[in-house]
Amino acid sequence: MPFAVPTRWGSALGACLLLSGTAAGQSAGLPAPKRNIIKLAPLGWIHGQLPFSVESRVGYERVLGARSSVAAGYSYLGTNHPFNFIGGAALSAAITTALVAGGHARVAWTDVRTRTQGHRFQVQYRHYLTKRKPAPEGFYLSPHYSYTTATYRSEVKDLGIRFGIKTTNHNYNLLFGFQEVLGRHLVVDVFTGLGYRNKTEKTYDANDQYTGTADKESPLKVSSGLNIGWAF
Repeated sequence: MPFAVPTRWGSALGACLLLSGTAAGQSAGLPAPKRNIIKLAPLGWIHGQLPFSVESRVGYERVLGARSSVAAGYSYLGTNHPFNFIGGAALSAAITTALVAGGHARVAWTDVRTRTQGHRFQVQYRHYLTKRKPAPEGFYLSPHYSYTTATYRSEVKDLGIRFGIKTTNHNYNLLFGFQEVLGRHLVVDVFTGLGYRNKTEKTYDANDQYTGTADKESPLKVSSGLNIGWAF
C-alpha cells in the first residue's frame, strides 16, 4: 500500500534538502585547509648559524591538529666568501700587530683563506596560540632542537700555516613566532627565541692530527630567522 506524505511534511522535507544542498555546495567551494608546508630560509644564503658559513636549508612542516604541528629541516653548510674575506682581513691585521709588537719593522699582510663544510639537522613541535585561525597560521610556541657538525680548513698562505677546526653544536631552544599563509599557497614564517647551546671545537694541524680543544663558549643561544614556504 503506498505511503502518502502529508503536504506540510513534504514541504518541510523539501526545505531541509534544499538547505543542506546549498550548505554542501558552499563547503565544496571553500579551499581545503593546508596541512603541509615546504620551506626555505633565504637569510641562510647570506650567513649561516656558524661563523664563516652560508646555509642552504629545506624544511617540512606537517599539521597534526587544529593547534599543533611538527617540523624538521636539513641544511648544507658551505663557505661564506664575503665573510671569509672580512675574517681573513681581520686575522691578517692581528698577525701584523703581533709581528710589530715582536720587534719586526716590516708590516706583513698575508692571505688567509677558510673553507667551510658541514650539515645541520632540526626538529620541532609547534603549538599554535591564535584561536581565530587553525594551524599552521598565527602565533606559536615551539620547543626546538638542532644538531650541527662542520669542518673549517684555514690556510695562511704567506707563512705556510695550515690548520683545521671540527665543531659540533647541540642547541635546545624555545621559539616564539608568527606564521601566515598569504593567498592560497605562499607562507611567511618569522621567529625568535632563547636556548641552551653545547658547542665543542677541536683543532687539528696540517696533517689532520688533533692538537687541542677550544674553550667553551657561552651556553646562551639567541635565535631569530625567516622562512618562506609553499603550503598545500
